[in-house]
Parts: sequence; C-alpha cells; structure tokens
Amino acid sequence: MNEDYAILPVDSIDYDPNNPRIKKALEKYGDKLNDERIYFALRAATEGAQSASSYISLRDSIRAHGGISTPIVVTREADRFTCIDGNTRLAIFKRFLREEVEGSWSRIKALILENASPADVERVRVAAHLVGPREWPAYEKARHLHYLRNKEFLSYDEMIALCGGNKTRIERQIDAYHDMNEYYRNVVDDTAFHIDRFSGFEELQKPGIKEAIHTAGLELRDFGEWIRDGKIFRLADVRKLPKVLGDAEARRIFLDGGPKSIEAAIRHVDEQHAEQRGRSAKTLTLEAASVHELVEVLSIRINELPYSEVRSLKDRANADATERVGALEDLSRQLRVLLADVGE
Repeated sequence: MNEDYAILPVDSIDYDPNNPRIKKALEKYGDKLNDERIYFALRAATEGAQSASSYISLRDSIRAHGGISTPIVVTREADRFTCIDGNTRLAIFKRFLREEVEGSWSRIKALILENASPADVERVRVAAHLVGPREWPAYEKARHLHYLRNKEFLSYDEMIALCGGNKTRIERQIDAYHDMNEYYRNVVDDTAFHIDRFSGFEELQKPGIKEAIHTAGLELRDFGEWIRDGKIFRLADVRKLPKVLGDAEARRIFLDGGPKSIEAAIRHVDEQHAEQRGRSAKTLTLEAASVHELVEVLSIRINELPYSEVRSLKDRANADATERVGALEDLSRQLRVLLADVGE
C-alpha cells in the first residue's frame, strides 16, 4: 500500500457506507440510501457524542479556519474516492458547497491510500472509530467486532492486534451483540430499541447468569422482555439474577412486579441473608461488613447523592468537602489497583 497527499475535489469523494458509527442508522434505508441520508446520520451520530454541540463546534471551527488541518483518508476506485476516515468533515464541506457558504469548499485535503487491501482499510476504520479518541456507543463497537469476526472472518489474534483487549472481552462483546438483537430487538419495535441497554447484555455473558435463567425454567427471550419492560432498570443488577432467581420469594417479587422489581427482590434476598447471619442491616457495623456489602451500600448512596452535595464537593465548599474528595480519590486509586489485579 502506498500513501499520497493531495487536495481533491469534494464531488469526487463518496461517503463510506460501512462507517461503523452510522451503519445501524443506514440499515433502514436499504437501496434508498443517498448522500442526504448519510449526511443526517453523520450529524446525528456526532451530536450524540460527549458534547451535544460537537457537530456545530466542528462546523464552526472549519468555517472560521477556512478548512481543515488534518486530512481525511480516502481510497481510490478508478476516478472516484471513498472516505474511510473524516466523513463528518467531508459532509461539512459538501454542505457548505451546497449552501454556497462564503469560502473555498470545493476541494479538501486528503491522504490517498493507493492499492489498499481490505485489511489496510479495516485498520484505518478501527483506528478511527473503535479505538480512536471519539466516544461512540458500545453497541456499535460490538457490531463492528461482530462484523470483523463473522463477515471478514478475522481470527481473534488479528482482532486483538487491530482493536486491543483480549479474546474473552471480544467474545463477550460479540455474544452480547448477538443476544441483544436476538432476544431484545425482536421483542420491541424499532422506535423502542435502545442501544444504551447494551451493557445489560454484556452482563448477561458473565459466568452463571444464563445458567441461572435456564435453571429457573426461563428463557433468554424472557431476559429481553425484562429489559424492555424495565424490570431490570439499573443494568448492573443483571449480575444479581442468580441470587434473585434462586430464591422462590425473590423470584416471585421480581417476575410479578413492575418496573425496577429486581431492586425489591434484591432487598428481600439481602434481608434474608442478614437474618441468616444473625445480624440485620440495621445493626450491621462498618467494621463487620464485608467488602461486597460495603460496595453495594456505597453504590446505592452514590446514586442517591443529592445534587447540592455533589456541588459542594465540586466547589470544595469547605475543609470537610476537600477532605471527602481526597478520600474518594484515594478509594478510586485503590479500586483501580484491585481491578487490575482481578481483571481479565
């Protein structure tokens, strides 16, 4: 593969229809896909990033500077080019040209990959989207991993070389993508399919979760319905399904209840365990609590922290607030060390 820098006419460059960031959004158009629909998908994907105004910020920056400093990356096909990195920048140039915005928008800086193999193209896509600095949904990352494994037939070693991580992590993401589409997407209509539920399906892949569902005489389709109906709202609670489904009364509370019913079922199990140990939650002391018990309580307290208290900590309103932030930072460092020791 050879690389060559050039300034190309924007009307000679096509968008990348396999752009992982917008591939899901484009599926619904089928053979009716066109540049206008790709443009709106790119804009929506950028506006869904960390900053709600990131598209507008990028557009205004390009306009203010009269162009871009970092070239887009394209491949050549006869007398046409396909943009495999920089589609949003290309879209802005095309939009400026169409709307006759003052400036020179008919040509754009580009890095041309000559004689690029499919593997070369994929490496650029992965660097730009999967492991690049721009955050994009975990569901879309898993979709691309699924594509690399099942469509491009990359080995796990090749995928690790491209994307980093390890085989267990990649397998879990691919399986979660499959399960989310098989057992959740098929029980909701397209307007109710929320990709932010993906981490629940990642939790589903952890040891013992699926086994607990099947042992209770239930199916993975039931799990998709629990997510759909909000019975499991806090997705980290998926990991508590074995103890909920393993207790007859907790299972009844969960299955017969409405939204967030798993939380009531978990409380029931915890109270039962506390009684069996001869100590109720009311009399449990910090010194006697296990790390697991402390984590559970701390997680709840953090989720319920009033905004006024968060603001006080952020502003270091007093000496106590400064001390508390320091304690939280110390805890965070210790947790990172522990997770590095026990991680996969």
